Amino acid sequence: MSKRKTTAATFSKQQFLQSAQSSGVEKDVLAVVLKDDTTYTKAEAKRLADHFKRKVL
Repeated sequence: MSKRKTTAATFSKQQFLQSAQSSGVEKDVLAVVLKDDTTYTKAEAKRLADHFKRKVL
């Protein structure tokens, strides 16, 4: 049985902000929590946004 290593796609802050998959509010949160020079998976970006929302509310 061979092991396949799969890597999740990563995206820049700009790509998340231009995505049609996120609402306006979600994009505002991502603009605050994501760094310009870093790439993130969708799961990482969601986790950071969720953590920010819990912290603020």
